[in-house]
Amino acid sequence: MDAATGPEESGEKLRVRSETFADHYSQARLFYRSQTESEQAHIASSFVFELSKVGLLNQVPPRMVANLRNVDEDLARRVADGLGITLPKKAPAARAPIDMDLSDALSIHKNMKNTLEGRAVGILIADGTDAAELDGVIDAVTKAKGKAVIVAPKVGGAKLSDGSVRKADGQLAGSPSQIFDAVAIVLSQEGCEGLVKEGAAVEFVMNAFGHLKAIGASEAAKPLLDKAGVMPDEGVAGLDKKFVTAAAQRFYARESLLRTLT
Repeated sequence: MDAATGPEESGEKLRVRSETFADHYSQARLFYRSQTESEQAHIASSFVFELSKVGLLNQVPPRMVANLRNVDEDLARRVADGLGITLPKKAPAARAPIDMDLSDALSIHKNMKNTLEGRAVGILIADGTDAAELDGVIDAVTKAKGKAVIVAPKVGGAKLSDGSVRKADGQLAGSPSQIFDAVAIVLSQEGCEGLVKEGAAVEFVMNAFGHLKAIGASEAAKPLLDKAGVMPDEGVAGLDKKFVTAAAQRFYARESLLRTLT
């Protein structure tokens, strides 16, 4: 016996795992069911995307979907439908999954803040852009603690309506709208007529709309929005206060009009 530690322990030493180590599905179930409808659609579509690349279509995907039935039956059915396969039998579970209280903390969408603070707004300009209109957008974004980033066909900038030249922070072809949280299209009729023939400009607007971002636009920019396939919704605004409010959000209701989600 050691006076400091007491009697020595004897016997076999065993590494024993808790029974909960056999529960492979409960946490996945909690995560999936805690998501918004849009997030669940993206999860299901992601499974379809990845499993569609598997060469052994009659083996691997059915096994995966069989496991998903233990996570959530709706998820499994959506993935099976997306792959065009018959819903397989549920895979045996070493331990039956349990239902836990849903957690909003697991959802990105449920925790998004409607603020422009720290976010970037791409402002597309061209020759002829109204100087006062442009300054108004920049001031509004800045007051909302966002960052206004000027994008133009040339890095040297554009000649505005008052004769001044406004330098650009980024050149159009090298500054796609994907890098911004929202976009504003501040064009004159002349500027729009030039950009409506420019693929990078059409893609700038089209991708902003497709990525569910807010789009503010001057009246003269409407032909460019039309060519990019922009449809009116709450995220498409003029260049007033409504745009700044919209710029702090994403518009998930738009998604069903743009792509097929599982």
